[in-house]
Amino acid sequence: MTLTHFAIIAVCAYLLGSLSFAIIVSKVTLGKDIREYGSGNAGLTNSYRTMGAGKTLFVLLGDIAKGAAAVSIGAMLAGPVGKLVAGIFVILGHMFPLYFGFRGGKGVLVGAVMLLLFDWRIFLIAFVLFFVAVALTRWISLGSILGAISFPITTFIFYDDPVLIAMAFGMAVAVIFMHRSNIARILRGEENKFSFKSKKTIEQSDRNGEENGK
Repeated sequence: MTLTHFAIIAVCAYLLGSLSFAIIVSKVTLGKDIREYGSGNAGLTNSYRTMGAGKTLFVLLGDIAKGAAAVSIGAMLAGPVGKLVAGIFVILGHMFPLYFGFRGGKGVLVGAVMLLLFDWRIFLIAFVLFFVAVALTRWISLGSILGAISFPITTFIFYDDPVLIAMAFGMAVAVIFMHRSNIARILRGEENKFSFKSKKTIEQSDRNGEENGK
């Protein structure tokens, strides 16, 4: 991969990653910033908790599309290494979006898209770990952390390439770092458990606030 290819992939992936669809959907449909509600995170879980399933579907599709677009650009220009470079920068864009004050989500969904497009075997192992952890504990964060930890390990098993392993390790560290507050709550036994039951959404919170103000 040439320096020019690296620059093109990095810039394109970061700009695509900066399209935070949780923020976009909340602002377009509700006129609100999702980061002011729930956990304050512009990610899929907080979208579901604060906007409901319908609006979260658009967040899901948008984040999948940007991750797929970034990885496709990387693959076209530089093959497997390009995929991982794109993955790194699309996740960085998602975490620190240029368009939204560098405060975004934790990069789990776009990371999963990258894994799927990079190597379905690596994705499958990460997904199984995620699913089992969430099924047993209902902690989305724990599943995400275990999936991230598995990435450099499975990259070593399937590729044994120092460059790929180093990039996989970097992405895993970034995702785990973004979950540092979740890790602290898990250790205290205070982490929120995922539930399909509807919780108070942004609309309900605002409606209750208006009623209390009358």
